Amino acid sequence: MNSRIWALCAFGALWIAAAPALAATKAAPRSRTPAQWRGALADYDAEPRLRNGRVDVDTLVARLKEVGVTTYYWLVYHAPTDWDDLELFLPKAAEVGLDVWVYLVPPSESPPYPEPFRLDYHRWAEEIARLSLRHPNLTAWVIDDFYENHALFTPAYVRQMRARARQINPRIKFYPLMYFGEIRPGFVNDYRGVIDGVVVAYPQDRDEINQAWAVLNDARSAFPAEMSYPGAAPSQAGCFAMASQAARVVSSGRCVVRFRERDDYTGPTAGYHLKQLLVDGAVAWEEDVAGGTSAWREVTADVAPLVRGKTRVTLAFRLLDKRGVSNFGVRWHLRDLRADGLQPAADFTAPQRWQVSQRGAFETGFGRIAEQPKRRFHVPFIVMTAGDAGEFRMRHGDPASPERMAEWLRMSLQAWREGKCDGVVTYCLDKRPGSRIFDLARDLLH
Repeated sequence: MNSRIWALCAFGALWIAAAPALAATKAAPRSRTPAQWRGALADYDAEPRLRNGRVDVDTLVARLKEVGVTTYYWLVYHAPTDWDDLELFLPKAAEVGLDVWVYLVPPSESPPYPEPFRLDYHRWAEEIARLSLRHPNLTAWVIDDFYENHALFTPAYVRQMRARARQINPRIKFYPLMYFGEIRPGFVNDYRGVIDGVVVAYPQDRDEINQAWAVLNDARSAFPAEMSYPGAAPSQAGCFAMASQAARVVSSGRCVVRFRERDDYTGPTAGYHLKQLLVDGAVAWEEDVAGGTSAWREVTADVAPLVRGKTRVTLAFRLLDKRGVSNFGVRWHLRDLRADGLQPAADFTAPQRWQVSQRGAFETGFGRIAEQPKRRFHVPFIVMTAGDAGEFRMRHGDPASPERMAEWLRMSLQAWREGKCDGVVTYCLDKRPGSRIFDLARDLLH
């Protein structure tokens, strides 16, 4: 996440299992063993520093103990001495029962790269494993912005990297940092055999957490009517994904198609991905993915001119590339299909009954993929939600207040309580005296 390059984070988050604010929720919390708590509730980065630039290890341990997390993600990035300070931190963290995960930056982060092993990730794997033998509370390691750098971190590379760590300590675990839009069947199929889980950042809402859980557990999709294009994948003009089916015309006088839709791209870049409704191949409705919000909205399309004189038509939804892209991921979700004057053969609750056609790297939840066997695997995942005010504003808009950040924390924690993720971590808890977010978090815990 590129914003990590900024100065030390001002705000962050922590993880709470028994917050009073959660007491009124409907779902009963699942019972968890002490072993299942380990690694589940974490804080990341924003470490206090001494005047000489070294980590203030004693203050960091004291504040983490006060707030009550079980794990701390130690970022090796801010200073050349971070790796040395980690070895000072580990035994003191162990004294208060804290697990530690080492957090590395990828090649796409701005130099200078972290010392002492810089971009030699095989060496990092070995040295982290060696350190974990001396300090058993070092249990895992993470690489940031993993999929953006998957040209280097191929499945073969990661397999070898993890194997070199496991030759030294078979218990050390590796988690890539992903984003919710990158959690797709293609990623899971390629990487689930060479990783131990994933850290996934930043949920827009609870549906995103549910969908990530479904993909990572081979379960029924929370968004069965989805079309998407992966990031860091080139396309050409005319690439597309389309789901279509027959519809009977019952009245050509008034013929309207209604549906709800949203996409997860809100930036200004236009002229590439287009969302479309087609009737017999003609465009009845079209919109660029650029701009707007990620909220659901209702679309009403008058298709009467396209069905006049016909008894049957083909209704289709298409995500089309008007121009080729190089790195432009997007997800388009559809729900609540209704029609006046038309009788479709199926709605969005039966995605397996739609016919799929596609060109290029587009993916869709329609068609035969909806009929695949379920629950063949489980890939653990940790939800990362923005606690830093600047990062929160970038992801969710204003107000980026401690209270609003706490709402995302509660949402993520509730998903954990319901078994829809395996833990929660947010960066970066402001550990300075008088911090509003720290005090709110402490109050929720106690």
